[in-house]
Amino acid sequence: MKSILDHTYDTFNPEAFLAVDPCGTVHQLMQHTDSQLDIELGALLVAMISWGSRKVIVPTAIHMLRDEMHWQPAHFIKSGEYAQSYHDAKRQCVYRTLNVPTFHHVCHNLQHELDGYDTMEARLNNLTAKDAIAEICRWLAPARLGTMPSSACKRVCMFMRWMVRPYYPDLGLWTSRSPADLYAVMDTHVCQQTRHLLKHKRPTWQACEELTALFNSWNPADPLRYDIALMTLADSKNDTALASP
Repeated sequence: MKSILDHTYDTFNPEAFLAVDPCGTVHQLMQHTDSQLDIELGALLVAMISWGSRKVIVPTAIHMLRDEMHWQPAHFIKSGEYAQSYHDAKRQCVYRTLNVPTFHHVCHNLQHELDGYDTMEARLNNLTAKDAIAEICRWLAPARLGTMPSSACKRVCMFMRWMVRPYYPDLGLWTSRSPADLYAVMDTHVCQQTRHLLKHKRPTWQACEELTALFNSWNPADPLRYDIALMTLADSKNDTALASP
C-alpha cells in the first residue's frame, strides 16, 4: 500500500488536482487577496461545505467566495455583513443540509471568536493540533461537522492540511505548526480504502488517530502526502472522492 501511494503522490498532477478539488477555490481566492485572515476564513468556510460531489462543491464555494463575500471573507465576517448574505437563496439553502440561519450562526461564532485577533493562526497558536481541531469544530458546531470522539472531524483536518502543509497544492500559511503534527483526513471512503490496515473500521477519531500514526510511520516529515495520494487514487475510480462525514 505504501509503495502504491508513494508512486501515486510522486506522479500526480497538482494542477489537475486543483481543477476539481475544493482547495482550488482557495487558490482562486488568493488571486484576489493576500490577507492571511481572508484566506483562513475563506478556506475554513469552503472546507465546511466540502462533502458530497466535488462537481457541486466547487461552484457552490465559488459562489460563496465571489458573489456573497466579494473575495473579502475577513470583512464579510468581522463587519457583520454575513447577516445579509444569501437573502435570495432558494428554500433558504446554502448547500445541501446547510441552511441560511445555520450559516449565519457559524459566521457569528467566527466573528466572536476572532475578535481582537489579526489571524486565525494567532487565535489557535497556544493549542496543540488536536485541541485546535476540537476548537474549530466547536466554532462550526451548528453546521454539524461532528465532534470527537464519535467523528474523525474530516473537514477540519482537511482545512488544517491546507493551512499547515507547506507543499503545493497545499498553502502552508501556518508556519508556527509542523506538517508532522497534522491528522489524517478520515471519512467513510478513506476507511474503505484502508480498512485492511486499520483495527477501527468506522470514521471515528480513533480511526483518524490510527491512520495518522500509520502515515507518520511511513513519512514522519510529511505524513499527509498520503491523503493526497488516496484522493488521487479515488479520482481514478469515481468522481465523488469527498464522501459524507
